[in-house]
Amino acid sequence: MPPRKLSIIALATAVAAASLIGYCSANVQAEEDQEIDYPDDFNVEDATNYYSIESTSLLKRSMLKGGFNVDDTVEINEAYLDFASRALVAEMERIEKIRDALYEAAESEEDQQTCSAEDGECKDDNEASGSENKAKDDKLSPEFDHFLTPDLKPGQAELLRWDDDGSIVQNYAARVGLPPQLVPTLKEYAKEMGLLDIMTKMLYDDPLPPDGARWFSFQSPYQKGAEAGEMRNFTWNVERPAKKWKSDMHWFNTADELSHEDALRALAKGGFDEVLKGIGEKFGLDTLNVDSFGFVAVTNCDRGFMHTDWDETGGRAFNFLVGVHSPDDAGPELIVENERKGIDHKGETYYGTNSGILVGDMALHGTRECDHRAKREVRITASIYLADPTVDNLSTLAGDTTSVFPPMEEVGEEWIWSQRGRHWRKDGGGDGLVGDLGRQEFEFDDDGKGCTKEHCNNGLKRTRNSCMKTCKVFMDDASEYKLGKERREVLGY
Repeated sequence: MPPRKLSIIALATAVAAASLIGYCSANVQAEEDQEIDYPDDFNVEDATNYYSIESTSLLKRSMLKGGFNVDDTVEINEAYLDFASRALVAEMERIEKIRDALYEAAESEEDQQTCSAEDGECKDDNEASGSENKAKDDKLSPEFDHFLTPDLKPGQAELLRWDDDGSIVQNYAARVGLPPQLVPTLKEYAKEMGLLDIMTKMLYDDPLPPDGARWFSFQSPYQKGAEAGEMRNFTWNVERPAKKWKSDMHWFNTADELSHEDALRALAKGGFDEVLKGIGEKFGLDTLNVDSFGFVAVTNCDRGFMHTDWDETGGRAFNFLVGVHSPDDAGPELIVENERKGIDHKGETYYGTNSGILVGDMALHGTRECDHRAKREVRITASIYLADPTVDNLSTLAGDTTSVFPPMEEVGEEWIWSQRGRHWRKDGGGDGLVGDLGRQEFEFDDDGKGCTKEHCNNGLKRTRNSCMKTCKVFMDDASEYKLGKERREVLGY
């Protein structure tokens, strides 16, 4: 290589290194009250120069590992500069996360004591937490059995167990630890989209009749900076189940592929990959993907309708329930039932702020009786359907009637199969939600002629699903979906 080009590469890398160190220094400087203890003999200039040299070599090795040839790493070109920029941004983000974690840890330590300005007395935060837990315990009913509530790490999955003897409640009922950012991310996503406002008001001001349905069009809160004409519209559907549910529960679900893809980006930002990994490993699955996404809202329930979400899937399909909002004085939110020593037992539980409840094959459950109408409150739960599709369970997965998307029958089977292995694989080959490359190839069309936009959101599910191309139920592979590309690149977030 000519010496000039070598010096340019070194210079580019040095600039990147200097930018990175300058970025970190600026953030550290912003915290004027924080002192950094460097070794006495630490030389910043020497460290920067060494970083520049070593990072140049690291970039080349990384490019070779990723599939570039030797010439691409020698000659300066757009690919090299693009990759160097991406690596720099990733390093900045990594360092910022470490810094934020350190600040949070420091703040948490400071918050361990809560002091009163009036009496000068300080109480440990653990005491406050204990009082909160005791308040919840006071709302537990002696008419129900109860479950162990272990303190779980993000992604840690443990089978649900009875609290008196520790025995397993059901083979496909579990509690799974949540990443701390998941619930705030989902709640903010619903709020910024306008859905949270609808969920909190609709059940009081304009509720659906039992078996009723309605359609909504939204734009993603992640499309910031896009021109008005470039903003994508996608569809959500709300349904109210039959009278036998004995509640005013409403189900809000994604209703087309674009809304599904957008919701997956929210899960990615919420760290849901940790949950998928924990569930996949706990239940010995081959693959795992998010099959559908939605929210459940309820203000009152006279009697929980006990039901199962999945049966006969080979233990390879689940509904993951995450509490998003619950009134301050609310009691337990969920009932899980199973036979115990020859007698049917019902246990009540809270979803919790750091864990969710997973229910799979034959896991009998229902909403706990509640009434939040006096304070005009609503309880909201995220419902995330997960699947490990196989030849044996594919027709069962496609036969689910909980939401309008994905559609049922043959086209549903084909779409579900195109998702297989998308988000997690036991061999580590899945791209995850963060680096999601999307589904596999999938073809669809209108079922017959005469489809118009009037057939799309008229409450007649079968009519809409007969006009899938006209109604844009799915994204076209070539023009919209762009197979093989990362979703954050295709969607722009």
